[in-house]
Amino acid sequence: MALVLGGGNPLRRVPMAVVNRGLIVLCVLAFVSGIRPEPFAFVPAYFYGTVDLAGPLPTWDVWRGLVGHVLVHGDWVHLATNMVALWVFGDNVEDALGHLRYLAFFLLCAAAGALTEGALTAEPMRPLVGASGAISGVMGAYLLLHPHAKILVLVLFRFPVLLPAGVVVAGDIAANITMALMPEAAPGDTAWGAHLGGFAAGMLLLVPFKRAGVPLFLPASAYPPVPFPRLQMILPDFFPPPDPTGRRGGARERLAVAGKAAAYVGLIAVLFWTL
Repeated sequence: MALVLGGGNPLRRVPMAVVNRGLIVLCVLAFVSGIRPEPFAFVPAYFYGTVDLAGPLPTWDVWRGLVGHVLVHGDWVHLATNMVALWVFGDNVEDALGHLRYLAFFLLCAAAGALTEGALTAEPMRPLVGASGAISGVMGAYLLLHPHAKILVLVLFRFPVLLPAGVVVAGDIAANITMALMPEAAPGDTAWGAHLGGFAAGMLLLVPFKRAGVPLFLPASAYPPVPFPRLQMILPDFFPPPDPTGRRGGARERLAVAGKAAAYVGLIAVLFWTL
């Protein structure tokens, strides 16, 4: 298990990811205000009509949870892990899509995750809360945009390690696929279907939603040699020194990018096969 702590990938097209920050603020405010999650939760049985009710639910009550569930979280750990992941990955995806497109993208990934969870769950009356499905969509898009960006993660919740985003996100997708295929080994009540639906939606929607000219699979040479300059001042031994020759890029790097792109395409195919 690994916990995402930070990313050192600079914005390139917008001065600030205002939508992503706004989403984080809304989720935090919803939690600290103590609002009840039930009115915002997505209940698959209500949406798909798989249970007998005393009377028909108002249309708004049925559809509200399709995206409203992203605002409410079960506990502070659920909220904190989701918001850190959204902070790390969301700003660069908003940078690639633009503000309004990113908001639409986020909500569509949330809806896709909820619908997938509803279709796969064995407990249709269990409410779905949290932004995990939407954030999975953001991470899926990040995988295709910035596989070489360095991400600071806490491996086994103890050891800080710098890893390429491709390793972090692809590993998360693989773990979710494993848990979905082996539900008896899956811990807790995590909505694995929502995660997988979000990942699939994010990868599918990225290309039509991204700005014209935004490349996929940006090579390692496009990123700063020191991704966390402030942290390096505190922990200089934690970061490897830059290449003294200044060589960055080249045929070997392009070949590596092509190979990883092929691997990610294969991973995407496995993801859709799982669904």
